[in-house]
Amino acid sequence: MPRIIDVHGHVFDKEGLKTIIYYRVQLSKYLYNKETTPEQLLKEAPTVESMAEEFRKNNMVGMPVAWDAETHLGGPKTSNDYIAGIVKKYPDVFLTGWGSVDPWKGRLALEEAERCIKELKLIGLKFQQPTQQFHVNDPMFYPLWDLCQDLGAVIQLHTGYSGLGTGLPGGGGIKLRYTRPIPDFDDLAADFPKLKIIAMHVGDPWVEELNAVTMHKGNIYRETSGMYPRYFPEPMKYEMSRRLQDKYMFGSEYNLFPLDQLVKQHEENGYKAGVLEKLFYKNAVKILGENLERIGVNLKEWM
Repeated sequence: MPRIIDVHGHVFDKEGLKTIIYYRVQLSKYLYNKETTPEQLLKEAPTVESMAEEFRKNNMVGMPVAWDAETHLGGPKTSNDYIAGIVKKYPDVFLTGWGSVDPWKGRLALEEAERCIKELKLIGLKFQQPTQQFHVNDPMFYPLWDLCQDLGAVIQLHTGYSGLGTGLPGGGGIKLRYTRPIPDFDDLAADFPKLKIIAMHVGDPWVEELNAVTMHKGNIYRETSGMYPRYFPEPMKYEMSRRLQDKYMFGSEYNLFPLDQLVKQHEENGYKAGVLEKLFYKNAVKILGENLERIGVNLKEWM
């Protein structure tokens, strides 16, 4: 089989962890029932080289993401230059990367978005609305989407539940209302029909809303990160084999879930014939091929 294309993973090495270290402590308890500290997490953090080796071992290529939520999250960001540097250093493993801009930075966000695409040669921008605290259908941010559409930049949007803040008083200030598909994503896709939008994660508790929006809007696509495949909600798994089988791409949320286990569980999920190949690489080629070519990536060399 050609190499699996992972369209969503993080670089949670010592540098990347600093961005969400406070929330990552609680995330360890939520995901693994593991008590830890910021110091212990940084001590145990993988290196970028070990990340690259994991992708090689699993016959996979990735697209790591940056993270900038300085206005509301505080603390350091995982910079676009850092992600672009990793892509450049490990060209056998990373196709490209995803930039990030804090939408509240106004003109600076617009300038950085353009730099990400034109200078750093990243495929697009990733947004994490709960930590950035904004609605994507707020007209205040429409100049950003207009720019992305003009640049041919794809965007990734967080959907549904966020593990960040789970169990903390008040959820650590994280608000889930920023990730609902209707009206947020539905409005955005309708108002910017040439903008490719990847809805990340499962989308619970609005799984069927997300199914409907993905089906209705030709410019909305999906990826599978954020949950072990064996636990996918039935409405999601059902449509992955049927009406939405050409819309889904593989995403890992590396390094929160073991790559080999994600692949194994997808293989055991009982999809219809041909769906695994679409999920693992064919859909990514079809959906993102022209965007990758724009930044100089020839997918034929990777298959």
